[in-house]
Amino acid sequence: MTTDSGRDRRKDPRYSVNIKVDYSTKGIFDSNYVTNLSTGGVFIQTEKPHPIQSEIELTFALPDINVVIQAKGKVVWNYDIRRGTTAVVPGMGIKFIDLPSPQKALLVEYIKKLPVEKKLP
Repeated sequence: MTTDSGRDRRKDPRYSVNIKVDYSTKGIFDSNYVTNLSTGGVFIQTEKPHPIQSEIELTFALPDINVVIQAKGKVVWNYDIRRGTTAVVPGMGIKFIDLPSPQKALLVEYIKKLPVEKKLP
């Protein structure tokens, strides 16, 4: 069901999270949850994923350290399979296309502190 095999070429490890995210594109605003996170992008679980190649602006706060990340991203795939099952999870994989260096450094530091069991295969 995915529309891009980019997930097989990931270079950044992903981590399971549950972080509220606000995002917008072309005047459409929405809020949902990031359910996995890497230094290269996020997966936003949503019943209404945006089309592939859509550019969106994201804002989310990293838990425990109260750092707000503001980035631009591009939808690179839709839908996911829940780990260990065949259950399809509606949503969209977002690749960061503009993440300011100071915020990327904070994101990297945050990810380094995540428990190993949160790392996804």
